[in-house]
Amino acid sequence: MNLKKIFIISIILLSIFLIYLTTMDKKVYFLALGDSTALGDKQTSYPKLITKYLEKKDLLEESRLEFIQDDMRITDLIRDIDDNKKTEINGKEKTIKNALIKADLLTISIGNEELFYKLKTEKPNNLYNYIDEMMEDMDKLLERIKEYCKEDIFLLGYYNTFSNQMEEYIHYANQKLERLSKKYKIHYVDLSKLKNTSQELEFGKKNQETIANILLPLIEKSVILDE
Repeated sequence: MNLKKIFIISIILLSIFLIYLTTMDKKVYFLALGDSTALGDKQTSYPKLITKYLEKKDLLEESRLEFIQDDMRITDLIRDIDDNKKTEINGKEKTIKNALIKADLLTISIGNEELFYKLKTEKPNNLYNYIDEMMEDMDKLLERIKEYCKEDIFLLGYYNTFSNQMEEYIHYANQKLERLSKKYKIHYVDLSKLKNTSQELEFGKKNQETIANILLPLIEKSVILDE
């Protein structure tokens, strides 16, 4: 084989490799973590809607929703990361740390159930102290997550499932959550204008679609167009 043929073949192989790298880099590994807000209902959830959006755009590398858990607390997620929780996906064992490392896009919705429960059961004069303790746990959680995930992280704020008399506590929690987002340089997603008039924590299809519609333009700007 003469040098000219070797050169042409090398150029072709290099071109194929570069095309592969370019295509691969544009694919998004999506990981969703959280409690019942992320889990959604029998009809849909915002992580599933984000997955469908990425699939439609032909941008999805993988979508990992298996680490979402109903009744999950902030400390539960901290423990899952510390213990490197494992789950079986398509016959293969996957760990949460590996998913965090691989994630190009991470959404987190956590603490809703804890706050929801305390607002229903705790005396008002104890709520500020409880929220402060929650945010100390959230600080620890975000520190751990940032250790492994170096890409775009979207932290969802809290929404109102009660009357206006609880608005001040939800606002206080969201203010602290937003400060933590700035500390760890992640995206804070304000959901405070959402109302769940059913007085139940779980959002139905309409509100899950609303959350997705809030998130998708942010994802488009920060994750997809920034590729």
